Amino acid sequence: MGIANCAHRGAAAELPENTMAAFRLAVAQGADELELDLRLSADGRLVVMHDATVDRTTSGSGAVSALTWDELRALDAGGGEPVPSFEEVLDGTEARLQVEIKAPEAIGPLARLLAERPAELDRISPCCFDQDVVAELAVRFPSAPVGLISKTGSAALVERAVELGASRVLFGWSGMTKDLVAAAHERDLEVSVWPVETAEQLQDALALGVDGFTTDHPGRMAQLLFP
Repeated sequence: MGIANCAHRGAAAELPENTMAAFRLAVAQGADELELDLRLSADGRLVVMHDATVDRTTSGSGAVSALTWDELRALDAGGGEPVPSFEEVLDGTEARLQVEIKAPEAIGPLARLLAERPAELDRISPCCFDQDVVAELAVRFPSAPVGLISKTGSAALVERAVELGASRVLFGWSGMTKDLVAAAHERDLEVSVWPVETAEQLQDALALGVDGFTTDHPGRMAQLLFP
């Protein structure tokens, strides 16, 4: 298998982030995986939203956790696109999903949803920066490739990922070397690097030997990988 092209919040450089339009475009452009962010509404719905508030990315204001699903759904997330639920992403896409847990309270509802839809586990990779959350994800989703995200890579974090029960590490560029990637592979960890936005960064990622990368430009990266 070649290097995996993961669309960060969909084709976020071209369409509003974390919307169905951005996800569909990314897949059409050749993305192998879609990265999205998961939060919980006031009434317990799984919501795809990066920030803790809706202020930056929608026409509304206030905390995601303080708004009901109906209130969130009424907002404009850019270009007339609504805020999607996680179920909508499951139903509207077939790609692998890198699900970054932004709110730990979303884990329980996510587990219940996937218990009802077990076939979806084959394409879901729950991930988080928070190590305690990663440990919980590994327990809740033992068959899924749970990932530890970090802005930097290190041998200590590789070992920590193994201890937490993760099977994937997603590291920023700082600290990334071929030896570190090889060490992670020796520990049976899948390795991704982020962000990859230019041809030069793509070549660097390929040289590292990583399994995948995250980008705001999945179409550009697909063209570079398959000219």
